[in-house]
Amino acid sequence: MSTLRARLDAMRPSQAGPTRTADPRPPDHFPSRGNYRSYLMFGLGSSLMLLVSANLLRVVKSLGDGERAFDALLESFAHPLYLGFHLLAFVWLSWVALHFFALFPKTQPFRIGPFKRPPDALLVTGLRALFLLSTLLVTALLLGVL
Repeated sequence: MSTLRARLDAMRPSQAGPTRTADPRPPDHFPSRGNYRSYLMFGLGSSLMLLVSANLLRVVKSLGDGERAFDALLESFAHPLYLGFHLLAFVWLSWVALHFFALFPKTQPFRIGPFKRPPDALLVTGLRALFLLSTLLVTALLLGVL
């Protein structure tokens, strides 16, 4: 019984290519120029979403643990650190949402049914206005104005 051995050079190209692969390196002027800071801030928004989601899970768990646990959680949310965190999360995630809307037109087809897609600027402005209007509506509901 003979054993077959793999050829170590089986995947090597038969002849050298015209260019070699460049060594990995960060882009020029990273992160001081360009949109790098904006990209990094956009990405850091996911960390805040994770923390807000963990807080939401705490709220759901405290609802299952009874009225005392929920009241204690609400008292802890009145702490200045929590208030600051929620303010930061609101501002940061609103910024992320408003910038996310600028990506929306790039994902839409040029025709929506029998109609042409509206101009990109109008679509983005409409989405941002709808976001701000819904934020004001929810804020008014939470404050008891409506």
